Amino acid sequence: MGEKKKRGDLSTFLCCWKDLLYGQACCIYNLVFAPCVLAFWSCNIYFCGCLKVYMNRGFYKICCCFCRTFNCCWEHTDRRFPPNTQSLGALSGDSANKEGGKMGANVLWLRAGNFATKRKMQLFGDTVDANDICQGALGNCWLLAAMACLAEHPGAINAVFVSKERNPTGKYQLRLFDGVREKWETITIDDFIPCDKDRYEKDGVSIPVFSQPNGNELYAMLLEKAVAKFCGTYAATEGGQTIWAIRAMTGDPARMFKQNDAKTGWLRNDLVNVEGKDPKDGDLHRRDIMLQPCGEELDNAMMFDVLLKYHYLRSVLCASGSSGRDGLHTGHAYSILDVKKVTPFMGMGGTTTRLVQVRNPWGSGEWTGDWGDASELWDKYPAVKSACRFENVDDGAFWMSWEDYIQNWKWIGVIDRTVDIKTLRLNLKDDSCCAPTIGCCKGCSSFWCCCTGCKRLYCPHRSSDETVKVKKCCSCAIL
Repeated sequence: MGEKKKRGDLSTFLCCWKDLLYGQACCIYNLVFAPCVLAFWSCNIYFCGCLKVYMNRGFYKICCCFCRTFNCCWEHTDRRFPPNTQSLGALSGDSANKEGGKMGANVLWLRAGNFATKRKMQLFGDTVDANDICQGALGNCWLLAAMACLAEHPGAINAVFVSKERNPTGKYQLRLFDGVREKWETITIDDFIPCDKDRYEKDGVSIPVFSQPNGNELYAMLLEKAVAKFCGTYAATEGGQTIWAIRAMTGDPARMFKQNDAKTGWLRNDLVNVEGKDPKDGDLHRRDIMLQPCGEELDNAMMFDVLLKYHYLRSVLCASGSSGRDGLHTGHAYSILDVKKVTPFMGMGGTTTRLVQVRNPWGSGEWTGDWGDASELWDKYPAVKSACRFENVDDGAFWMSWEDYIQNWKWIGVIDRTVDIKTLRLNLKDDSCCAPTIGCCKGCSSFWCCCTGCKRLYCPHRSSDETVKVKKCCSCAIL
């Protein structure tokens, strides 16, 4: 028996080189071959990614010259999701958003790559930020909240895009996860965006009627369109759950914690397929999912520590089921941007402050209670103000205490996001000649000098079906 065990251990040791590329081999192999494996990933992600961008640019330039010579159109138009009323569907608008209003504008489809702005339109800007995302006259706050959540995690939005920069043909590819059939699907779209026809004819200005760009970035409008095609029409995205959208963009397991009626604890519910339906059924819709109780309950104190740990692990968080009091809106999805637990320094006295930062995807309309932007508590507790890096800006983001959160929200959504070597991407600032080279240099610098590559490869966080475990002393923000 002992001899068989030794043989089994020896076989495992000799064969684990297959897992070397993902940092899952035995410690000896990982230690010896780490320089070679890290060099492979660095070259594959950044150098090869940079080379691919330059090759694509050369190809597009040749095609452009050819089409101009023979006077033919080379811009891409998606025939499966055409720029007409068929793709819009029966729209109604967001009844909760009085500023956005109902969908009553005359629609004109314009190419987003040609929007007239002070700067040339780009797929991404210097950074991806939640403030880039503003809701229009479409009741898809749940989707915009999901995008805002992901925007807080560097590289998460970029990872959804197979296309890396603005495409002169207007053709873009994105990757979304079909949770019903449990597989990834590549979505190809064009850059035709529904715009306000009256404003365009009057002022010559391209004003999208749905997701509003905050600057010259295309990604929010294109991602919204890709999800609309994924679901069937733009109208099919009116009303939904934020965690479904986040799961579609990350592929990671999703769960919701619902507050019990006594407001003393939170019940866990997992996102699963609708009971009685077979994923192989061709008529099964991608959003045929349901929340299923799993029998787990956390008290309020433990729930905050779990929320704090998930935030520390770079999980994606969201909020829903608001009370509608003090500036909050009912029937509206919000994103959770940050979680802070500020404790007195070295037992010098004082109380522990537990705060949650929430954002309205409208980009305006904030909590007006304690710890809101106009609250006097920020000046009264400068240590908390410093820990939260508080700024009084009307951007839809606001802080509130955990105690107030308990009284004003019913749901917390959690997507335990996988963060490993495969989540690293080449990021391009714009479509200038030097952008791929600069992106490659910055990426390699972070990969090697900041040990990002080593951390992602050998100390990754992978999603789990189990609720994260926390210790009673868990504190990620101590003053």
